[in-house]
Amino acid sequence: MNDSADIKSAETALKDSLDSLEAGLADLLSRMQSLETRSQDSEAFREDRVKLAGQLDEMAAQAETAKNRLAEREAQFSKLTQESEAELDRVMAIVRGALEKRAGA
Repeated sequence: MNDSADIKSAETALKDSLDSLEAGLADLLSRMQSLETRSQDSEAFREDRVKLAGQLDEMAAQAETAKNRLAEREAQFSKLTQESEAELDRVMAIVRGALEKRAGA
């Protein structure tokens, strides 16, 4: 009977060990899945950062281009303003000359 009790005790100990091992493996598997999910999320964040950095660079280049175009337009406007002022001065001189001739006549 002693052998039977020892076998039962060993069987119980073996079952308890297997249950404990299964629980430990389940916990380990759960943690591994969690780490894999975090790793995938981290990779997705890294890819998003790379994408956003590229978009930011593109927007900065577009802003620089727009700034250069604006500077060109301002220069054109300034030139046009000077030309218009010169033309107005010329027209006013002609009108003054005509008025002076008429007043003197």
